[in-house]
Amino acid sequence: MGGFGVWMYLLLFCSVYGVSALQITSIFVPRTARSGDTVRLTCNFELNGDELYSLAWWKDDKMFYTFISKNEPPKAVYNAPGITVDHEASGLYEVILSHVDHRASGKLRCEVVADYPSFEQDTMDANMTVIEEPLKGPSITGNENRSAYRVGDLLLLNCSSTFSYPPTTLSWDIDGHKVSQETVVVYPGEVDAEGRETSKSGLQMRLRREHFRQGVLVLRCISTILHMYRRSAQTTIIDADHIQSSPRESASTAGAGSPSLLRVLLLLLLLLSLLGT
Repeated sequence: MGGFGVWMYLLLFCSVYGVSALQITSIFVPRTARSGDTVRLTCNFELNGDELYSLAWWKDDKMFYTFISKNEPPKAVYNAPGITVDHEASGLYEVILSHVDHRASGKLRCEVVADYPSFEQDTMDANMTVIEEPLKGPSITGNENRSAYRVGDLLLLNCSSTFSYPPTTLSWDIDGHKVSQETVVVYPGEVDAEGRETSKSGLQMRLRREHFRQGVLVLRCISTILHMYRRSAQTTIIDADHIQSSPRESASTAGAGSPSLLRVLLLLLLLLSLLGT
């Protein structure tokens, strides 16, 4: 076949099978959801002269929903971790997922296939993250057996957060100001059988005079997951030198006020004696 013949063949092929074939125009997949939420997925497409054979939804490499118009019934649901399809509420253009959990996180893909003779196929995907929060807020450990510190001491604290998905991000601050990253150590977390992960962060800080305000240092550990979750824990560090100076100030104040206290005691004794007579 000459060059002109090949060109005419391509034109004929395109006119028969369609350059403007079936095409997905848009999908909607929420970027984030919480464990237990109901999630709505939509897939919009144009047939452009084709006949639809099937629509399918996938989570990564697992198909969880199909709509095949020639089947009776046309809808079918398949098992996929973290995904429960509401069969009655779902249809061709919209699929409803009820009570999703963190295992539904990943790439969700809509796939449409045209019927004979073109069998054109088109896909479109988007990522979704399902948040599973920790059962409780973060906790700070390391100073349970020490009541006070001095300037120059090395402060060693740990902050940990229980299993979540994705793992929490832990950060530290002093009186609302984020601590230097040089003082923070991030430890590897533990992963459970369901893919949830713990978080642990260490603080290693040499105490300076400017860390304390009136002998007190307030430290916070902040635990976050994206924009969906934020909790914090707080601990107070006492300056031992400030504690030792306070009793001397209190003693001098008490000594200056002792004559007044003596007069009150004498008046009480006099009153008691009068009542006794």
